[in-house]
Amino acid sequence: MLSTSRWLGLAAMLVLIGSCSTVSYVTDWDTQRDFAPYRSFAWFELPPHPKDGQPSAPGNQLIVDRIRRSVVSELAAKGLESKETGQADLLVSYFVVLQPRMVMYHSGWGYPYPYYGWGGGWAGGASYARSYTEGTLVVDVLDASGRKLVWRGIAQGAFTRPNPSDEHVAKVVSRLLRDFPPA
Repeated sequence: MLSTSRWLGLAAMLVLIGSCSTVSYVTDWDTQRDFAPYRSFAWFELPPHPKDGQPSAPGNQLIVDRIRRSVVSELAAKGLESKETGQADLLVSYFVVLQPRMVMYHSGWGYPYPYYGWGGGWAGGASYARSYTEGTLVVDVLDASGRKLVWRGIAQGAFTRPNPSDEHVAKVVSRLLRDFPPA
């Protein structure tokens, strides 16, 4: 059975872990552009790699499919129709930026030790370190006619697990595209 100080340390660690998973959402767009005429979208496919002519590697195909399904679902709910690249008003692209992160925790809980001349204070407690990879989702929307960026959404800290669930990806994408198209 854990002592009270261990329980408090564990509780503090869990609170810190939960606070580290906060997603920060930022959007930006061309404020001079009227988004009302846009009625359709297509995926902007990256051109083949210049060295070997092969398409860029999509990464984990399961995550690729989850993100694409969620984006298509959100855009369709906003009245945009999915079309072929040459027939769409907008081109949509996304990428995920992965960064290593480390979080240090110290419970700071312990017991006072007696004062013997110099010193005195608190002893005990525990320190923990957790390293993880943080994924930031970036969704870009381009005007298809000029291939110019007209809207960008960033969900920093969207993924802290290598295999986010369908529900988590849908939640992140839904929140990210909440204000698209801008009024």
